[in-house]
Amino acid sequence: MVAEHTAPRRPGRPRNVEPSPEFVARMSEIVETAARVFQAKGYDAGSLDDVAAALDLRKASLYYYVHSKAELLYRVFDRAITLALARLSDALLIDDPRRRLEALIRDQTVNVAREPAFFTVFFDQRPRLAPTYESDIRAKERQYLRVFREAVESAVDQGSLPPVDPRYGAQAILGMTNWVYKWFDPSRDDPERFATTCIELLLGPAA
Repeated sequence: MVAEHTAPRRPGRPRNVEPSPEFVARMSEIVETAARVFQAKGYDAGSLDDVAAALDLRKASLYYYVHSKAELLYRVFDRAITLALARLSDALLIDDPRRRLEALIRDQTVNVAREPAFFTVFFDQRPRLAPTYESDIRAKERQYLRVFREAVESAVDQGSLPPVDPRYGAQAILGMTNWVYKWFDPSRDDPERFATTCIELLLGPAA
């Protein structure tokens, strides 16, 4: 009888096992650190060695959590877009179209301003995302844009906005609010004030 040989399983968390709170916390720390490294050095220059050094961790230990730098970049992207989507939930409960759009604009602006590492990487390193992960991130981006498009359409129907194309209107709002990551200085600038400025430029002062 010939002995059956199987390939050794790669080290890491066992399959189909819910990750422990410790694993989740450590992964979150790794992703946050990677965002800061990629923000400071760029994806091409930033390395797993840099991430490991910032964590005071051996590079080999990172492979327990991620298999490659490409996967780590994906996790940074996923954290950014998932965080942004999660913040929409309260605004979507608002019935009044103007107030709902105001809340969406405020959440978007404050979110980007307060998480500069994640969103700098998300916007500046977009071409570096591996094709393997593109469809997942793009689906979440479409979901996010759809929320803003529908909010603009409702505000137009209400008369709070002029009769603009909802998709163009949504892209204009996101373009204006996303750009905050390029210039925002937390020692000088207030994200809430900037959000109010965006809202009043688009919708006028609150009645």
